Amino acid sequence: MKVKDVVNEDTGVKSVPESKKIYTSKNLNEILQRLEDPKRIEPLKKYLLMQKDRYFNSLTVAITDGDPQWHPIAIQQDEKFSEDNIEYLNLKYGILELTGKEDLFILDGQHRLLGLREAMKDSPKIGEEEVSVMLVIHEDTNEGKKKLRRIFVALNRNSKPVSEGENIVLEEDDVSAIIARQLVESYKPFQKNSVIAFNKNLNLKQGAKDLHKFTSLLALYNINEVIFDNERFYDKKIQGKFVRIRPSDELIKAAYKDAEDFWNMYFDTFPKAKAFINKPLDYEGYKLDDGGLFYLRPIGQELVALYYEYLRLENNLKFFKPSLKKVEERLDSDFWKYILFNPHTGKILMNKGIALSYLQYNLGLAIPANKLSVLRSNYKKNSGELELNLPKPKYI
Repeated sequence: MKVKDVVNEDTGVKSVPESKKIYTSKNLNEILQRLEDPKRIEPLKKYLLMQKDRYFNSLTVAITDGDPQWHPIAIQQDEKFSEDNIEYLNLKYGILELTGKEDLFILDGQHRLLGLREAMKDSPKIGEEEVSVMLVIHEDTNEGKKKLRRIFVALNRNSKPVSEGENIVLEEDDVSAIIARQLVESYKPFQKNSVIAFNKNLNLKQGAKDLHKFTSLLALYNINEVIFDNERFYDKKIQGKFVRIRPSDELIKAAYKDAEDFWNMYFDTFPKAKAFINKPLDYEGYKLDDGGLFYLRPIGQELVALYYEYLRLENNLKFFKPSLKKVEERLDSDFWKYILFNPHTGKILMNKGIALSYLQYNLGLAIPANKLSVLRSNYKKNSGELELNLPKPKYI
């Protein structure tokens, strides 16, 4: 169908709550209306307006009322095909004619439909483009409505969301994802020994599975999110989140340079990390079940990135290497217990914000009173001893 026919106010495809066919109850339709997420609509609109080589998945649309007519298309005799094949094809292909009085409403692709509407407002020429539509016919009865509700739930509940890790591999508009892939492909230290884990989530897997991995692709992404100034790349926010449309190649090149500068300083500061990625089999002892070196764990690497960005904003990156050289490197040391490591369970703690405050506190850097208070209370909570006080700063 042409986009202009899909989004036509009178005869086009309605959103689920607009149609009132799934539920006749006003309250239930209002609930469905709230499922429309404006944070998803704006990126789709921008994608349609700005991306030339775009791909738009099929819409699944319910159809009732009116008088739809099916006109088969006859396949001519051809010696390449048997009579049975031609008969089969004649039953499969045709033209569906709609009168304009049919009621069409979306079952799957609600945000794609709304994105098309918004894009058409800015660029009417999009209306001449075509989208693939799958039509589900139903009767406007109680049983017909039950059938549609089952289909609607099956499409929306049983669809498997793409994991964060898979998104990073596929994403072409998010600068942090683009640079994470470029680091894997082009940054020389990461090209050695397959040291980047392509897991679906942040953490490295325990045991032998990821013993020789330095970090994960998602950790590279998260670190980019910390050290990049996204205001440079994206010009619009919705509900506090950037609408991510691919910026110019010049900005992407500059972002890669920022990431490269961070990792160069990282390996200069932590030579054992460089030794590990060069020969992970020889230095697997740096990563132990009881913690190992904090900067060989994704959570520790994100902490270092937060500290790097804090100093960069303070124009004090010269303090980065000498200050971190002071810090205890083993996670199971007294320094990191109850902050990045729980000695009672042997588990790594994941609150990097608390860990940053702790690092600043121990290095004598400014820390707001409210963050210091949160740090003290978390230290007690993680230790399980409510009378235990935060130790005095260690490196001042």
